[in-house]
Amino acid sequence: MSAARQLKEIAESARPQLLSIPESRAAEKSYPDKWSIKEILGHLVDSATNNHQRIVRMQEVQNIGTLTYTQLHWVKSQQYQTEPWEHLVEFWYLYNMHLAHVVAHVEPGSLNSMCDMGYAKPATLKFVIEDYIRHVQHHIDQIFSDSDPQERQQWVRRNPSENQK
Repeated sequence: MSAARQLKEIAESARPQLLSIPESRAAEKSYPDKWSIKEILGHLVDSATNNHQRIVRMQEVQNIGTLTYTQLHWVKSQQYQTEPWEHLVEFWYLYNMHLAHVVAHVEPGSLNSMCDMGYAKPATLKFVIEDYIRHVQHHIDQIFSDSDPQERQQWVRRNPSENQK
């Protein structure tokens, strides 16, 4: 399945399930050092915005240099806890539908363009796209998990391989 189709299917499948989560449950914060469901989805919006930049810029130049972000600052400064849940879900959904469209139209010749994402090695555009989709799925799985926030599966960063070019 293409990366664009995969992202679109994740968003389309998750949207009704996300909308079925009550506002109070989405905002529930069991531990001060763990994100609520709202904050997890807000983090996915932040990830979408940063990866959108990478995907577009990496088609423009072969090496865009460093493009990282401080996720804790982004989540805190945007106050996702006070955002209406339905608005956050719809924004996340529409942004990812747009990203699926963008990914579907990526210039194949740019898939080896590079970006420093703060990983051990710079990443190709192909890696950025695949890693983004894996990241979205990971956090959607966290949201729909019934596990205690202290027991949530942690994100495992997969470093770009040496042979990705």
